[in-house]
Amino acid sequence: MAMMDHKNFLISHLRNSFVTSDDTGMCEMIIDIEEEDERLKKKRVDSSLSDSGVDSSDNELSHSYDILPDMDYVAHRRRSNTAQRLERLKKEKRNQSKVKQISWKDTATEYNIEEKGFLFDKKDVKKMTPQKEHTKKGHSVLSQQLETSSNMGENPFLEFAKFDGRASVGVVTRKIDIFLTMAPPEERPYPMTVTVVVGNNTKVQDLVGLICWQYTNEGREPMLNENPEMYCLHIAEDDGEVDTDFPSLDSKEPVSKFGFTKLALVEKEMPTEINKQAYVVTVNIPNRGFNKFQMDSMSITMREILERVLKRRKIRVRPGLEYNLEKQSQSGVSVDLDASLACMDTMEFCLVRENSSRGDVKQDESENTSSMAESLTSHHYKSFIVSMVHRLRTNTDVQLGISGEKIEIDPVGSKGSSRLFRQRAVTYDADSIADCEVIEEKNTGKSVFRLTYSGGHEYKHHDFEADTECTTALFQLIE
Repeated sequence: MAMMDHKNFLISHLRNSFVTSDDTGMCEMIIDIEEEDERLKKKRVDSSLSDSGVDSSDNELSHSYDILPDMDYVAHRRRSNTAQRLERLKKEKRNQSKVKQISWKDTATEYNIEEKGFLFDKKDVKKMTPQKEHTKKGHSVLSQQLETSSNMGENPFLEFAKFDGRASVGVVTRKIDIFLTMAPPEERPYPMTVTVVVGNNTKVQDLVGLICWQYTNEGREPMLNENPEMYCLHIAEDDGEVDTDFPSLDSKEPVSKFGFTKLALVEKEMPTEINKQAYVVTVNIPNRGFNKFQMDSMSITMREILERVLKRRKIRVRPGLEYNLEKQSQSGVSVDLDASLACMDTMEFCLVRENSSRGDVKQDESENTSSMAESLTSHHYKSFIVSMVHRLRTNTDVQLGISGEKIEIDPVGSKGSSRLFRQRAVTYDADSIADCEVIEEKNTGKSVFRLTYSGGHEYKHHDFEADTECTTALFQLIE
């Protein structure tokens, strides 16, 4: 017991007791760190002092090796089986407290309607009379659709409904997004999907008619023109912008030729009634000048225009010698005479006899050379002495000057000419010349030709008389 008076031994014993009795292991971690710090401090202090036997014995007894922890002990002491079993029993008891047990018992007495009849109260249901059932009977969905469809009116594009591929089975179809440029601005970015039957007989014009038919069926605004030829299809971007760098799709081409998935329905820019110059159709006759016709409507057929040209030129159509019209920009391709003027996309044509060329280039080499020379010098100024024909007085000689930009009529002075009826000098722009044609051919080798020009809001003309060769040269220059 004398050794118990040593403070270092008591401190070491207390520390070991705390370490061995603590299940969490926290005491061991804290005490070991403190002992290590104290040991380092003592080494620094005791290094300058001499060591004694008592101090050495105290250092030897600073730690007690009587009580050693288990070798398996690392971070904390392993829990005993008893503690684990007690914790498991406590957890099961806690779970059992949450379970509610209800015992099923059979009722000894039967259900009394008088006492508990309010739980299942009976209600009286009134039976409906046959007359009320007949009056309350509603219309079917088919009847409602028939009533609404009758109020919609007739679709003027009904003939193009056969090209709708939504109800077709077993045929090749294609879905195309159509941007509607005539729709309100808030609806233009959203295309209308059209399913068209793709076949050899399906033309671009049929697709335009199908778009107009579906547009009218869906009740969109504004209303479309009843003539589908007033619309055309252009290539469109994904955002609905129309690509105006490319022309519209040819209405006579098949739909299968084009693989575009985004198109735009655009209304053709038709001339208004105020601007009547846009309705003027020019028909060129090879080596015989040209004629201009003013049309009241763009729906006129090309056959009617051909008949007007033949009537104006007084051309007799013999059996086997038929005449056709070609676009001035497309040589050798005859236009469809049953098509309207709005489908042509041009206002300038050429009259050609069937099974023959235009005759613009002659076969004779000498004539080719002369025509080439004339074409090279056509922009130069040339003058001719011709006679101007008057109704109430004698013909007067004038100088007819022609250049690439204008036509000048200058009087030729003579001693016997009267000052009262002297012809004045006039100048006309080349764009104002509307027509030039031969109205009379005389046996004397002279021809009378008429030069028609636009004077304000009406057409006027001058008649001239000249040799046949001179007349031909004038026609080539004016053309």
